[in-house]
Amino acid sequence: MRAACLMGLWLALAAPALAGGWRNLGPGGGGWIPCLAVSPHDSRVVYAGCDVGGFYKSTDAGTTWRIRNAGLHDLYVEVIVPHPRDPKTLFIGTEGGVHKSTDGGETWQWLREGFPAPQRYAFSAPIGALAIDPQDPNVLYAGIGRPRWGKEGKGTVYRTADGGAHWRIANPGGGGMDPQAILSDLVVHPRDGRRLYAATDRGLYRSEDSGATWRLLEKGLPHRHVRRVALCAARPEVMYVTLWSPPGRQPWQGGVYRSEDGGDTWEPRLNGLATRVGKPDEPAEMTSNVDRLVVHPGNPDIAYTGDTAWVSAGVYRTLDGGRSWQRVTDSQSPAMSYGWATMWGPSVMGLAIDPRAPDTLYFSTSGHLFRTTDRGDHWTAAYTRRVEAPAGAPESPSGWWSGTGLEVTCLNRIVVHPRDAGRLYFCYYDIGLLQSFDGGRTFTQTVKGMRHAGNTFTVAFDPDDPRVLFAGTGEWASNHGDVCRSEDGGFTWKVVGRPESGLPDGQTRFLVVDRDSPPGARRVYVSVEGSGVYASEDGGETWQARSEGLPGKAIRGLAQHPRDPKTLFALLAADGKEPGGLYRSDDRAHIWRRVSGEMAWPDAKSLAIAPSDPQRLYVAAREHLRDGKLSPGGVFASRDGGATWERVLDDHFVEAVAVDPNDADLLYAGGNDHPFHDDALGLGVMRSRDGGRTWESLNTPELTCRKIASLTVDPHRPARLYAGTGGNGVFVLEP
Repeated sequence: MRAACLMGLWLALAAPALAGGWRNLGPGGGGWIPCLAVSPHDSRVVYAGCDVGGFYKSTDAGTTWRIRNAGLHDLYVEVIVPHPRDPKTLFIGTEGGVHKSTDGGETWQWLREGFPAPQRYAFSAPIGALAIDPQDPNVLYAGIGRPRWGKEGKGTVYRTADGGAHWRIANPGGGGMDPQAILSDLVVHPRDGRRLYAATDRGLYRSEDSGATWRLLEKGLPHRHVRRVALCAARPEVMYVTLWSPPGRQPWQGGVYRSEDGGDTWEPRLNGLATRVGKPDEPAEMTSNVDRLVVHPGNPDIAYTGDTAWVSAGVYRTLDGGRSWQRVTDSQSPAMSYGWATMWGPSVMGLAIDPRAPDTLYFSTSGHLFRTTDRGDHWTAAYTRRVEAPAGAPESPSGWWSGTGLEVTCLNRIVVHPRDAGRLYFCYYDIGLLQSFDGGRTFTQTVKGMRHAGNTFTVAFDPDDPRVLFAGTGEWASNHGDVCRSEDGGFTWKVVGRPESGLPDGQTRFLVVDRDSPPGARRVYVSVEGSGVYASEDGGETWQARSEGLPGKAIRGLAQHPRDPKTLFALLAADGKEPGGLYRSDDRAHIWRRVSGEMAWPDAKSLAIAPSDPQRLYVAAREHLRDGKLSPGGVFASRDGGATWERVLDDHFVEAVAVDPNDADLLYAGGNDHPFHDDALGLGVMRSRDGGRTWESLNTPELTCRKIASLTVDPHRPARLYAGTGGNGVFVLEP
């Protein structure tokens, strides 16, 4: 095998002029939105930050959104801080550090001077909290930690006095703050810039000397796990905090507390809040906990908080200083337009109040964004809008929807209907299967009958009747799954592959419907994570193991030979002591043999076979450290059916590879990156016209997320390419 020596060539190439350019597709929402902010200068300007999608901006009060990630080095946005005087300047805190924009969020600069050096496989200084001094906006404070995960606590606050150009640790040695404290919130006093407050999992702290020293504030608080702190701009001595109550621990000790003396003493303000304590073996979301917190800027008795629990989710409002709270969200009420994502409740992840028009608020969840203009009496969905069914499409119980630009989804695969180029099947993490009849302009969710409706890995069509489909579904975070069959084009489903029918419980990532099998008894192959390959000879009703000769069970690709239907290929990643590799069966998966020789890809990700020349095989892989040996990532090519290989693209985290159906030399590669380090951006999309000898970047500003999870070449019009991302949904490159 030879390593590609042309890395510098494609790196030096500018992105080519793309006739149609990239266009973002999706239903809107669908992912975690942890932070929101409204511009203090213009109520129409709203910002949203997501955990995998980056930064979003609306200039029409949330009606439409634009993704603005140019210059970001990490797409997990934890906090957004607008400049109090300059409408063009704002700051965001990400797990990879602080970023600054001076053009209203259109582009970003990474602010690293004074922070530790960026790390390749870890976070050096993840930002859990960020605050600006209203009296001197050149002064900002950044608190270190990953509060969502409960990690990376260092009890450290950084300070800048020149708008972020240079930073230093404000509290060397901690200055009285617990050295393991995870900072989740920072607030600067609106009239005295030397005074600031820090909410941490080790207590609420106050500093009177610009963060150099800290005093613990706990009189009246039942414990020290404080999530948020907020004060009234007009009367800053009036403050509120939210406390975290751990699951399984009685009595419940969460809720809201109020101080009227700048934090010296606190009183509970719990009436009307949910107080459920989950069982020790239940998820944390079964315990009621309020987290996000905002206060009316002119009236200290009006405040809002958001409950994150599944059992008590929603926004709570007080009009009497916290003496009583009322939940003002109800997904079933006519007063709330909920959108298409009905499988989740309104667990509040982000909450913002308009400082110029404080009757207007926004809140976000793990998949939605909502807006109210009457203090929460009515809510409208700001992530999607309902539309009429497109021409030729049936009415759907889920309704038809069009996204507003707030795409926060992650893709497993995009599948094009075999007879209709406009009909697309989007296989998502978290939100399952959605269909489009008009090339991705409108969507409907079609998961009725699926047991694992939240995650669809792939769909495959009956070769003669495209109304008949099979779907691989499962849990993305645990190894459970099954196979479903539909006979109405994917609108309703029946679980056919399950333990009772012979298929083990496990993620079913890859499906092949044998085009050479009888129409009334289709042969279907499926990979089951941890169990290998299985086959059905009766359209999915019963299943048998077909893994003889496969040494491992971590299958990362399953494909039928384009010309010989008896022949299949299986791509294996490392599994225990087995290194992985490419395997072939010539007898309909009864017996497998290794064809990749000594070549192995411990973290194999994708397999592509050229339909026009089946001897041409391509594998995408991530780098992998195994037993002290680093296996490189990239794209690997074989011209002889897998006997010999060469690495044709050198990148540490290639996730996807696809080949043109008519040209074996025209291929595409999609790069990703693991999210757990400072500079976590992917390679994006690359194209080669000569079998991988040279490459050109297809990345343009319109491709706002370069973490590519899947690539699909349109079989009807091969110049059209679909890219599924890990954060901004789907992009299509039009010819």
